[in-house]
Amino acid sequence: MANKDFNLKGTLSVREAKEEDATNLQAYCFSDKTTEEVTDNLKADLAEDSQKTRLVAESSGHAIGHISVEQHPLDTHVGQVSELAVAGPFRQLGVADNLIAAAETIAAEKGMETLEIELSSDENPVIQRYKDWGFTEKPIVTLQKTITAETPTDVEEPEEDVEQKEDETEKSEAPQPELFSQTGQS
Repeated sequence: MANKDFNLKGTLSVREAKEEDATNLQAYCFSDKTTEEVTDNLKADLAEDSQKTRLVAESSGHAIGHISVEQHPLDTHVGQVSELAVAGPFRQLGVADNLIAAAETIAAEKGMETLEIELSSDENPVIQRYKDWGFTEKPIVTLQKTITAETPTDVEEPEEDVEQKEDETEKSEAPQPELFSQTGQS
């Protein structure tokens, strides 16, 4: 992360993101992305047809925190929270608490009744923090299977199919009658 100096006045506000927040968001919250990537994503999410709302926490004119809320495409009463990020020096100052509260407010204003977030099961400290904010675990299991373009060659066939194939093989190995006429031509 690039070093940036601030004069912290002790004020924090949460507002909807603007395109000009991209540089600060990249520097403070999304340093693993380029400024262009952050700008492009922000522009797409700020488009009128987007179902996503991006909020920033601002201090001394700098966007130092971020959260997104997106209306679920199939269940409009559900909002999906994502991309909660707070600049390191501000993590112990309640910035994330304010972002979550603002996300709840904006979601309620848009008719959402529930907020959800998907997290990896090994992110225990993050899971606990969301529980502290009132989120609860849903009784759901996600299963996945990696597929390839190759067809499996070592799949065992059921026993009855194996016996049927053996019968077919025996028949195909048996001498077959000749199908051409015997008029002296072969």
